[in-house]
Amino acid sequence: MALFYWWLSHAPGRILYISKKLISYFYSYFSINLLLKTLFDPWKKDEIDTTNMAMDDIIKVWFMNLISRVVGASVRSITIMVGLGAIAGVFIGSVLFFIGFILLPVLVVFLIINGSARFISGAI
Repeated sequence: MALFYWWLSHAPGRILYISKKLISYFYSYFSINLLLKTLFDPWKKDEIDTTNMAMDDIIKVWFMNLISRVVGASVRSITIMVGLGAIAGVFIGSVLFFIGFILLPVLVVFLIINGSARFISGAI
């Protein structure tokens, strides 16, 4: 009886707690919050200052800075998508594990009854 109490009351809470911690870990690991805040910042802070430059050099530097921002946004966007994919995978895996864990006793009883019926009828 204590097994069923643990199985249906204590263990599901632990599974949900661990799932929440895993999702939080992946969110922190991929730094999604920081990546969203700095989405359009230059890649690796690679930006050139245009102080005391000629106009044609300013245009070239502006274009290079724009390319650095596009590269930064692209890399950060891909990292955010991979991170959200990992979080979605952990969430789906956790839900499936939780459902499987709750239904496992029912499955065991069903398999025992089904196996006994086949054994008794000689269908093996």
